[in-house]
Amino acid sequence: MPKDYIERRITSQDGLSLYVRDYPGPADSKRTPLLCLGGLTRNSKDFGGIGKHLGKARRVICPETRGRGQSDYDPDWRNYHPETYVGDVRHILCALGIHGVVVIGTSMGGIMGMAMAAAIPGVLKGLVLNDVGPIVRLHDLDRIIAYMQNPPVLADWDAAGRHLRDAFGGEYPLTDDADWTRAAKLSYFERADGTISFDWDANILKPILADPTETHDLWHLFKATGRIPVLTLRGAKSKILDEDQLAAMSAVHKNMQAVVVPGVGHPPSLAEPVSIEALNGFLEQF
Repeated sequence: MPKDYIERRITSQDGLSLYVRDYPGPADSKRTPLLCLGGLTRNSKDFGGIGKHLGKARRVICPETRGRGQSDYDPDWRNYHPETYVGDVRHILCALGIHGVVVIGTSMGGIMGMAMAAAIPGVLKGLVLNDVGPIVRLHDLDRIIAYMQNPPVLADWDAAGRHLRDAFGGEYPLTDDADWTRAAKLSYFERADGTISFDWDANILKPILADPTETHDLWHLFKATGRIPVLTLRGAKSKILDEDQLAAMSAVHKNMQAVVVPGVGHPPSLAEPVSIEALNGFLEQF
């Protein structure tokens, strides 16, 4: 079955090969392209549904951050930092000849989107923040860090589904083993010997563990988005973006829509009916 996207490889400024899914959209589309940026351990597969759905009307670009998925792993773990990632995004957009985008940023991808508002403001036309805000507390990441610290070697995909459920059961409305197995296929991969493991470089965790900062204050980046429309989605069960922080964001940004996605934790998958409705409505203006 033919793919509905083009697979591209773009060389970063420091020589890494970065993988990009490019859903080209209609050749005569006048709509602003979407740039989909994933979370800490995520890759372009998270945005497969977005690409198929929204790619019917516009171009959708889904890069894989260095150290994730099919992008090269960085030999220097100190480069696993949002500043480097935003530099990679700038390079990718230049290579593709794209001069303006709406960013859909999940978790870390949302932080990258806020950083783009400060670093390359002319490029960013709108921003969707998926379950992330300007305050990032280290203790809220404990569950994710514990999961990342123990890369598994699993016998098969069903075992991968169980491994994911054991780590994040209760965060998502998944009940069947088959659902968890399908979810695992988005962020695990099958190695040459047939075993299953994480689809990212274990070293992406090192900068987080090396940084003693308990609370990262990114309000300056969020305030840089004040000139553009923003949609913020919050998982109703999320601890990463809590109710108080969402209310503070709404008070600061007068052109921000806030939508709570019921029944899910961090982050919404963007496939929920509430998420789809919010995205469709927000993107009509671009």
